[in-house]
Amino acid sequence: MRVVRFRELDRCDWDRLALQSPQAWLTHRSAWIEIEERFFVSANLSFALEENSQLVGIQPLFINERAGMAFGERLLHSGIHRHTGLALDLDVDAGVAKAARQAAMQEIIAIGDLYDVDRIQLNYHNLAPANRHSGREAVPFWVSEFGFQLGVAFGPSGMLPCPGSSTLNADQLVDLAPTVEELFARLDNTCRTAVRKAEKSNLQFEISSDASCLEAYMDIAHASATRTGEALPPLEYYRDIFKSFAADGGVHVAFVRHDAKPIAGLILLADKKAVSFLAGVSLPDAMKLRPNNFLHWNAMTWAKHSGFEVYRFGPWFPEVPRDWPISKVSLFKTKFGSRSLPIVQGSLFRRPELYTPSHPNPLNEVGRLPLRPTVSGQAGASFIAQHLQMFGFERASSMQDGEPLVLLRPGHADVSLAEGALGRGGCVIAVLPSVQFGNAFGVETQPKTSASPQMFHAAFAGSKPWSRLRTLHSYMHFKPKGNVTTIVASQRQEAIWLQRRPGNGGSIIFIGTDLASDLVRYRQGDPAAASNRPTNAMWGIAGERPNYLFEDQLSGENLDERPADWWCEALADAVHRLCGLARSPMLPNGAAGAIVVTGDDDQAALHCYAQQAEALGSLPVTYFLHPLTKHDSDTLNQLKAGRRLELGLHPDALDQPDKYSELFAAQVGWFRQLTGHDPRTVRNHGFLNDGYWGHASTWIAHGTAGSSNLPGLDGRVINGSLLPARLVLNGELTDHWSVLTAIGDGVVFVQGVDSVQSAKCITDLAKRIKDSGVPGVIVVNLHPENIEKTRSMHEAVLDVVRDGFVPLTMSECFEWFERRQQPEVQQQKRPLFQWRRRH
Repeated sequence: MRVVRFRELDRCDWDRLALQSPQAWLTHRSAWIEIEERFFVSANLSFALEENSQLVGIQPLFINERAGMAFGERLLHSGIHRHTGLALDLDVDAGVAKAARQAAMQEIIAIGDLYDVDRIQLNYHNLAPANRHSGREAVPFWVSEFGFQLGVAFGPSGMLPCPGSSTLNADQLVDLAPTVEELFARLDNTCRTAVRKAEKSNLQFEISSDASCLEAYMDIAHASATRTGEALPPLEYYRDIFKSFAADGGVHVAFVRHDAKPIAGLILLADKKAVSFLAGVSLPDAMKLRPNNFLHWNAMTWAKHSGFEVYRFGPWFPEVPRDWPISKVSLFKTKFGSRSLPIVQGSLFRRPELYTPSHPNPLNEVGRLPLRPTVSGQAGASFIAQHLQMFGFERASSMQDGEPLVLLRPGHADVSLAEGALGRGGCVIAVLPSVQFGNAFGVETQPKTSASPQMFHAAFAGSKPWSRLRTLHSYMHFKPKGNVTTIVASQRQEAIWLQRRPGNGGSIIFIGTDLASDLVRYRQGDPAAASNRPTNAMWGIAGERPNYLFEDQLSGENLDERPADWWCEALADAVHRLCGLARSPMLPNGAAGAIVVTGDDDQAALHCYAQQAEALGSLPVTYFLHPLTKHDSDTLNQLKAGRRLELGLHPDALDQPDKYSELFAAQVGWFRQLTGHDPRTVRNHGFLNDGYWGHASTWIAHGTAGSSNLPGLDGRVINGSLLPARLVLNGELTDHWSVLTAIGDGVVFVQGVDSVQSAKCITDLAKRIKDSGVPGVIVVNLHPENIEKTRSMHEAVLDVVRDGFVPLTMSECFEWFERRQQPEVQQQKRPLFQWRRRH
C-alpha cells in the first residue's frame, strides 16, 4: 500500500474515487479540499492510497495551528464542521479495505508525530451513502483499533476538547421520502405557524446556481452579522464554491423576497441525493416575518421535487443547557421534523495535559497517544546548538543572542524572534518549522512520512563521505517562493534543507529532518530497544552490553560511516558557506584528529604498567582503576612521573548488576581515598550496561563528567560519531559527556587478529578520519595486562600521533569541547596544559 500526496495525484483520479465511494461526499472532492486550504486551515496534508498502482482510497487531512484553536492547540484533522473521513473505492475487497485502513492510520499518526500536533481529530460525513442509514459503522475503526476517544466535548460557545469527555453532537436529517403534506405535518407546531405566517405575508422563495447572486447574499449577511456578532467568510469563499460546483448542481443559493427585496438567504450544498445547509442569513428587521422558517421549508420541498432523499440541517446539542449559545443557535434545526443522527467524530490526544491541567488526572489516559521517544523543545534545540559549537561556531545557541540562533519546531510565536535576529544580519536555523512559521518566510512545508531510514545527499559535499546523509525519522520537504539555495536534497531532488535571505540582511536555514532526534538516536541508541535486552554473553563475558541499542538502526549499514557527524558537517558547512559565519578549528592547532589512549586496570600486574609506559613514552594516558587494583598511592605517584596521566574509575558490578548504584557509591569512596579526588571519567568493567543509559543517573549524581562506555572494538562507529557529546536524557541536556571507545585490544582476543591487523585497525581509522575532512577522536583502550600481545597497537598509536593527531587524556578531550561552549569563561581560565603538535 503506497501513500501518494494530494499534490502528486491527478485531480481527475481523486475525484473519480470521491464520486463513486460510498464513504465520500462533496467535501471529499479535490476542489473542496483546495477551498479548505485557501480559507480555513494552516496546511493541506491530504493523501491517497494506491495498491498495485490502483487508487483504492483518499483521505482529506488538514492542520490548524494555535491561532483561534481551543487551548491554542495544534490540531491535525479530517475537517472541522465540514467532515470527511477515509473514503475507499467501491470495489475494494475486505482484505484491501483493511490494509488501506491500517496504512491510512499509520500515515496520519506519523504526520501527527512529524508536525508535533497536540491532538488528532477524525470523523465521518453523515451524508456519505454508507453513513446515513441505520446499518452504518457506529464505532469507527480508528476508535476500536487505534485508541481514539469517540466524541468531542463542547462548551457553551463551541468545541472544548477534553480527554474522557464528550458531548452528543447530533446531526438533524430530514427524510424527504414522505409526501409534502406529510413533511409539513411533521414540522413543529411553532414552525408550521411561522411558515403559514410567512406565506400570508406574501414572501416569495427562489433558488439559483448563479454566482452573481452572491453579492446580494453577502449584503444580507453583513446586516445579519450586526445582530449575531458572527465572523463571516469572505465573498471569495462562496465564489470559489460556486466556481467549483455550480455547473454540476453541487451548490445553490436561495432567497426569500418581500416586496421584491431579498430579506433572507440560504446556501446549500448538494451531492449523492443529499442536500446540506451550509450557511444562512436574514435581515434583522425582517425576522418578524419568519423568513428563516419559510426559507428552509421551501428549500426542503424544492429538494424533494428535485429528487433528493435527505435534507441536512447540521448539528444540535441535546445534552447541554438550553441557555448555552451553541444550544440557542442550533435548537432551530430541530423544528423541521428531522431525526437525530449522532455525528461520528473523535480524538487522539498526544498531550492530554494541555486540556486537563490538574495532575494527575486519570481521564488523561482516555484517547491518549503517548508521545514517541524523541527530542523536542529546548533540549533538542540546545543539543543541536552544542554540536554546532563543537563544529566551530562557539556562539551557537537556542537563546535569542545565538549566532547562529537555533529554533526547533518554531511556531507563529517565534516569527518575531527570528525576524529580530535576521534584522541584525544574523543567521537563523529553523528545524521542523510549523506551517505558519514557514509561511511567514515564504516556505511551504510538505510531509514525508517513513517507517524506514531515508537517504539524502548534501549539495556541497561533492565526493566527500558526508555527502551521504541518512535520517531515521519522517521528514518534511519544502516548496519555497522565490530564490533559495538547496542544502540537502532527496533522490527526487526535493529540497529537504534550504537557505534563503528574506531581504532584511540575515540568512535563514530551514531543516526538514528531525535533526535533534537523529543525533540522539545515532549517538545514544534506540530507547525502544531497551525493552528487549539480550540475554546471551558477549565476547565471552556475562552481563548486558550497550551494543543492542544500536544494532537495528544500523542493520545493513557500513559501520565505517559516521552519520551523526555527517549531518553536523553538512550543517556547519552550510552555516559557513551560505551565512558567512567564521568557523573555528574543531581540534587544537586545527588537527585532523585526536587520540585518547585508555587502559582498563583489571588488576594488571604493576610491571605491565611499567612496560606500557616504556612503549608509549610520554604520551598521555587515562587509566580506569578497578577496585581490586594492585596500585597504591605510592605506585600511582611513580606512574604519573614525567607524563600527563589521568585516573578514572573502572566500576565493577558484573556479578551484582542490580546493585550498581550502591557498588558505584562505595567504589567512588574507595577511589577518593586512594587518589585524593573524585573520578571525573568512567568506563564500566566489561562495558556493563543497564537498559537505555540506566547507569547515567548514577554517574551524574556523583559528578562524573564523562564516560567512554560504548565499545567500537575494531573501529566500527556504532554510535554514528567519533566526537564526544553531552547526553540527552528525560528530555534534558545533561552535563555528562560520552564518547565512543573506537578500538580496543579485544580485537586480538575476541576476533583473533594478528599484530599487523590489530595495528592496522588504528592506522586505518586515522586515515579515514583525515580523508573525510571531518575531525574525529580515536579512543583506543589498551589493557596494561595485554602489553606483550599488543605492542604493535601501541606503536600504531605513536604513528598516528606522529602523523599529526593530537594526544589527549579523556578529561582533556571533554574539557576542550566543553570550553568551546563557554568562550567567555574560557578566556578567564588558565589552560590546564599547552597544546603542542608533536612530531
